[in-house]
Amino acid sequence: MFPNWAKNILFLLVYMISGLILAIIIEGLTSGSDLTPLNTVVQGLIVSLRTPLVTTLVVFLTQFGNPFVLACVALLIAVILFVRGNAYDAALFLAAMGVALVSLTVLKNFFQISRPVSDVYKAEGWSFPSGHATIATAFFFMICVTFFNKLKTIQSRVILIVASVIGTLIICFTRLYLGAHWALDVLAGIALGVLSVSFTVLLFSIFLEGNRSLRKKLNL
Repeated sequence: MFPNWAKNILFLLVYMISGLILAIIIEGLTSGSDLTPLNTVVQGLIVSLRTPLVTTLVVFLTQFGNPFVLACVALLIAVILFVRGNAYDAALFLAAMGVALVSLTVLKNFFQISRPVSDVYKAEGWSFPSGHATIATAFFFMICVTFFNKLKTIQSRVILIVASVIGTLIICFTRLYLGAHWALDVLAGIALGVLSVSFTVLLFSIFLEGNRSLRKKLNL
């Protein structure tokens, strides 16, 4: 749909914006700036929304955003793409998810920020950034990247994008609702997921898209 140079510019802009947002959040956390009180404000608003019925539903929904579950689904999609002769998209999907997982692990262990105290849900591990938000964002972003041009109508493409955004937001909301993460954890996770995908797409586009013979070999 777009020439390669236009796609590269678009993803470069996305990469730069998401990277800037992540950098601002990290700087705010490390310097104790005015960003930090946002965590308390959002948590207070979320707590006021809790009811037993909604909590039960949210606990069920958050399981769909589990990084392990989404990683398994991503692997299944990659296998299907490969079997159908589209090894390039399969490799891109797995690489983007891999970059997100590695980046997430590095940041969690580097900052080692404790989770908020929650009386409705018990989560393990460090809080920043949100693993659910990171992997869900990367997963649904890659769904759009992979299947956008495969859809023939504008309506179907719009549905794909809207459904992906809604899916990501639902997973992110569940982490806030359950008190598993601070607001900045989730925002950083979204930024990291977008950053990981845009970075991977740019690398593939620069080093593989221009090499027609190599890409042709991948898609045999």
